[in-house]
Amino acid sequence: MAYTVGKNSIIAALFVSGIMLTLSACAGKTEAISQQGGAVEIAQYGEAINHFRELIKQKPDELKAHLGLSRNLRWAGQPGDAAKVLERVEKQFGNIGEYLAELGKVRINQGMIEEGVALLGLASNKNPDDWRLHSALGIGNDYLSFYGDAQKSYKRALELCPDDPAVMNNMAISQGLSGNIDRAIITLEMALAFERHTEKISKNLKVFKDARDLCSSCGGKYLRGSKAQILAAGLRRTDDRSACDPEPVFTQTAAAMTEELTDGPSINIKVYFEFDSSILRPETKETLNELGRALMSDELSAYRFEIAGHTDAVGTREYNMALSEYRAKAVMDYLVTKFGIDAGRLDTIGFGEEHLLNTANPESDNNRRVQITRLNRM
Repeated sequence: MAYTVGKNSIIAALFVSGIMLTLSACAGKTEAISQQGGAVEIAQYGEAINHFRELIKQKPDELKAHLGLSRNLRWAGQPGDAAKVLERVEKQFGNIGEYLAELGKVRINQGMIEEGVALLGLASNKNPDDWRLHSALGIGNDYLSFYGDAQKSYKRALELCPDDPAVMNNMAISQGLSGNIDRAIITLEMALAFERHTEKISKNLKVFKDARDLCSSCGGKYLRGSKAQILAAGLRRTDDRSACDPEPVFTQTAAAMTEELTDGPSINIKVYFEFDSSILRPETKETLNELGRALMSDELSAYRFEIAGHTDAVGTREYNMALSEYRAKAVMDYLVTKFGIDAGRLDTIGFGEEHLLNTANPESDNNRRVQITRLNRM
């Protein structure tokens, strides 16, 4: 049975959460909002899509399998197919926050903005400390031109995840769209100081400065005319499963990786994989690109390296050992394919849960990592 949300029940639920929406003609649009860069070839996500389809056959009661399939279909520019995946399991999972959050994002990508925002609001009530949900809710409200509500959501996200540059970028967009362009420029300049997502933030900063140079009443209109392009990039960031402020801090930039691997033997980096697999998640490729540039640098190009996979302590030791080996190899394959790095420079090994980074919490996200160790010269 298809998942449907009654307007009366949505309104009642949103009154509880302190949010009131006006249901308008926008709800009739479908497939209206594309992912960043437009619809992409579904083949780009084919491996992950096939993985989750097989996983659903094996584990039909595993929520993460259904969410993973929906998410990858959505990333592949197929929100209609993603919606069908979720609609089929509405009776099983329809009251769970993670399910409501994913369906909310799917609805936004379909152009059913009001329903998407309503679902994200319900999800944030169930998981009030998930900063990504508040950020996604802010994006949805920006699409509806509810800028005050959007900025409240971003503020809450930043309270939970201070100084996150992607959320600050979204906050700035909302400020600019509401006409407060000077404040938006200040927010973007603050976001740039954290040296993450700098290319996108710099592009947005240029757009906002161009808007500021227009007449005072023209700037907001100029930005609103381009808001679909600006905002589409933001929703994808809310799928990122990285920790807000991981402890210990993992090396992220090519310059920092090069310096640390020159001065010392090892660094830890955070690499994210699809659930129960060695398939790299899209958001982790930015970090691996930094690693590739570091390994190709003049300082490190003459060395061999060991790529070691580590897991947390969830699951059996045997399973975690095998999974860590597959994941280390996936990182090597990416570096060889993307950067043409000689495979002879890279050794892979899996340690499973044998060397926990956070021994106080064996199931901690910080234990799931890849360690890069400098070996001998070639």
